[in-house]
Amino acid sequence: MKKLAIFVEGQTEQIFVKKLLEEIAGQKNIRINVRAKDPKQMGRITSINMTDLANQSIQYDVLIYNCCNDDALVSEISDQYTSLINDGYNKIIGLRDVYPKFTISEIDKLERGLKFSLRGKDFAKIVLAVMETEAWFLSEWKHLIKISPILTPAKIYEKLGFNPEIDDMEERPHPAEDLNQIYQLVERSYHKRRKQTETIVSSLDYDFLYLELVEKVHRLGEFVSHINTFIES
Repeated sequence: MKKLAIFVEGQTEQIFVKKLLEEIAGQKNIRINVRAKDPKQMGRITSINMTDLANQSIQYDVLIYNCCNDDALVSEISDQYTSLINDGYNKIIGLRDVYPKFTISEIDKLERGLKFSLRGKDFAKIVLAVMETEAWFLSEWKHLIKISPILTPAKIYEKLGFNPEIDDMEERPHPAEDLNQIYQLVERSYHKRRKQTETIVSSLDYDFLYLELVEKVHRLGEFVSHINTFIES
């Protein structure tokens, strides 16, 4: 059985990555253990849920570890790296936002720092969601029409001045706020709450995301490529 660990910085990434893995690998082929480090619990680890624990035919065993803080992501990977490798994990991926700690112009500096922090840990890689994971949600613009038929790319451009179908959403400085402004066009809001994220994640067109957007959205493509390499190796 192949084993993969994915470290994320928060709830949004945790929910999205779990669904993405199930879509790519197939729910019957994958077991997912989601764990979170809650800073309010003095560093204790809380197991949130498991998927298909009784399924003996699973091919992939994945740990999604929610660091609950972007600054903690590298240190958590470093602290757990040796034990994960010894436990049979074949690959370790970190996923973190760029916003709000860094600007677009500082991405290269951030990546150099992350690589330096993980030097010697050859099985660990970090992917940046530029500027936030919500940029990937915006790029998959088809789900917005599912939420409301009013939210077409043309209407968004008319009201907000950008077109998620055509423009590069990874160049938007604050994608979560863009998503909130789009929701406000239909008298709703987006504030990274669990139910809101689950609604978006369940509405995403994963065929479109997996087959087309990975070519257009650079960092999404990088993240999916790491998952594909794990599954296909």
